[in-house]
Amino acid sequence: MGRSLHDDSLRPTPSQGQAREQVPDKNQRRSPAHDGRAAYPHAGRNYHLNSNQAAVLRDVGAFRTITAESLRKHLYQGDAERFKKDLANLTDQRLVSVQADSKGKDRYVSLTRGGKGVTESHLRSNSNQSIYSGIVKKRELRHDAAIYDVYQKEARKISKSGGTPKRIVLDFELKKNINRQLAKIQHLSPAERERQRKEIADAHELKIVNGKIQIPDVRIEYESRDQDQCKVDLECVTGHYKAGQVAAKAAAGFKLYNQDYRGRSAERGEDLVGEVISL
Repeated sequence: MGRSLHDDSLRPTPSQGQAREQVPDKNQRRSPAHDGRAAYPHAGRNYHLNSNQAAVLRDVGAFRTITAESLRKHLYQGDAERFKKDLANLTDQRLVSVQADSKGKDRYVSLTRGGKGVTESHLRSNSNQSIYSGIVKKRELRHDAAIYDVYQKEARKISKSGGTPKRIVLDFELKKNINRQLAKIQHLSPAERERQRKEIADAHELKIVNGKIQIPDVRIEYESRDQDQCKVDLECVTGHYKAGQVAAKAAAGFKLYNQDYRGRSAERGEDLVGEVISL
């Protein structure tokens, strides 16, 4: 079964005799609907969503873009007809847009501005979770969409260990914050600039390798079974990566996943550098 971000199914099962307390999101002001969908007001109109459609908006917004195939697989357990109907409805409500790649093999789903507004106002359970709309770099669509599949694999491991994913941070957000900080120290002497650059990396719990702050494709922040606040940094490696790039990502402590030609993601170990070179 797939895992939607902030899905309660990811939470550890309460111990015997311990009831799970349901805390409503204060931002989730919605009206019940008779057809199993809830009405979410935004910008002067109501949008009607069922629970699966809400999960689609929440996940697509957090990851910027996800393939239709991955959404069908992870959120609909392969139910093609139900997914097709729900996606068409989201498109009709102008909450998502669907774009085919140049070869017409994959369809990429992203939020519209309206979809972003509804998601930010009603659907995210973590107010610190960034929500995105639109597609930025079309040439990186396949790689960016694969990050969701990597997340799903790692989320299952976190869930099995009794943890709960709370927030995901894309490389875009990390880079934006780090570059803003780096810009403020450019006037300093080389020695002081390097010292503060290391402080910036440390503050973001990142490492400098080969003179560069290494930034993962995605960071998962999660709560462990013991309610400790944890994180794991993931990198989706493709055949376009050079051996030196892969080695630097490994040295930074990232968990590396290799996306094969069928679009599936498989976790790799120390032999990944050799495998990437051979592609």
